Amino acid sequence: MKKGFILTLVFLLLLVSGCGNDSSAPESSEEQSSPSEEAVIAESSEVHDCSKFRSSWQDAEEIACGATGKQQIVCTDCGKVLNEREYTREHKYEETVITEKTCIQAGQTEQKCTVCGYSYVQDDGFGAHVSTAIEVITEATQTTLGTKKLYCSACNEVLREFGYVDNGYHRNGKLSVVGPDLVNQYGEKFQLFGLSTHGLQWFSEVVNFDTFCSIQESFGNNVFRLALYTDESGYCDGPPSVKREMLEALERGIDIATELGLYVIVDWHMVGATNPADKNPLTYLEESKEFFSYISEKYKDHDNILYEIMNEPNGPTTWTQCKRYAQEVIPCIRANTDAVILVGSPEWTTDLYTIMDNPLVGFENIMYTYHFYAADHRRTTRVEKAYDSGLPVSISEFGFMESSGDGGISTSNGNKWKKVLDSRNISYVAWNISNSAGSASIFKHKTTDLSDVSDSNLKVWGVYLKDWYRSKSLSAE
Repeated sequence: MKKGFILTLVFLLLLVSGCGNDSSAPESSEEQSSPSEEAVIAESSEVHDCSKFRSSWQDAEEIACGATGKQQIVCTDCGKVLNEREYTREHKYEETVITEKTCIQAGQTEQKCTVCGYSYVQDDGFGAHVSTAIEVITEATQTTLGTKKLYCSACNEVLREFGYVDNGYHRNGKLSVVGPDLVNQYGEKFQLFGLSTHGLQWFSEVVNFDTFCSIQESFGNNVFRLALYTDESGYCDGPPSVKREMLEALERGIDIATELGLYVIVDWHMVGATNPADKNPLTYLEESKEFFSYISEKYKDHDNILYEIMNEPNGPTTWTQCKRYAQEVIPCIRANTDAVILVGSPEWTTDLYTIMDNPLVGFENIMYTYHFYAADHRRTTRVEKAYDSGLPVSISEFGFMESSGDGGISTSNGNKWKKVLDSRNISYVAWNISNSAGSASIFKHKTTDLSDVSDSNLKVWGVYLKDWYRSKSLSAE
């Protein structure tokens, strides 16, 4: 048994050794390459995701305008068509005005396809009176009403006749500041009295020829103030469309006031009602510099404009901050004009005492504004002392109601203010031309006729201002 086991073990060892050294054994290339090919096949069998490489709709063939053809969405990686549809190619028209439409001439425009060149002429009908002019019928004086007519310079149709008093720019010319006083082109003391718009982002519809003309005719005022709110979805924090619309309304107001021979105040109306930062004029310093550079350059030849560079600084704002702001903004205006500039102060533009101790230096034609609402601001002391000390003061905003712009009209306190201001020839501008809910607006709330200045369409404040201003400007009806 033992000898047989040993022989069997030797035989197995020789057999294994022989297989390992047999170099003549045929090689199977098929068996050797099989694993790597299987790997390649497995790797190439991954699904291609065409959705990652989708194009937008594109023409499958060249098609003429008006014809029907196919559009496809294809995989930009492998070229596979993923979707297909039929469509009709439309003309892409570009409009060119051939003839401007006017009240006496029909307009025409050419519509031309930018793809195939096909064109046709379109009749646009007649337009409105697009070019107007004002003609004096009877001359006015500073205290008696004259008449003018507004007519279309294209067809000569008279659009309206209106009264006017010659107490504005045409008679008094460019204004300047001498000592504490505003003076006209002849060096005579001059007093502005008028009305301010409300925020142009809300009430730009009042800035039109009929409204301004009706107010000037019936109130006899010689100035309008245009309130460009910086905040409350206004010029600085509103969307570009609002900024554009507000600027258009302001420029329209300047043009209308100029056409009527009146003065106009451009008011940078920062107040901080919803944005605490806007209580400080430095918040929108760069925007202010850009705006006043633009508007003063555009209207550098208009001597009827005054620039109010900050409405009502308040809260923790100091005169030092206001002064720094003014020192940066005023040169932007002075680069184009030496027009009168109105400068506000802290405490809602009432802090005249601080200015008296530390006024701006190095600038001419500067006045300092003061705002009051007679129901809350009964004392006239600050204005009296400032003017009497030689500080030029202008009331660029006031009302006889509460400072909120609402509440009853305090004629008793208001009459005290009238006496002080008129005795010193200090200018004043009332708040406001709108149909807002508060008692400070002259038109009845939600009235749709903003050129009707009859007593029935005005609030108490509007009727009061009309009677007061007419008595100042007109000695004969």
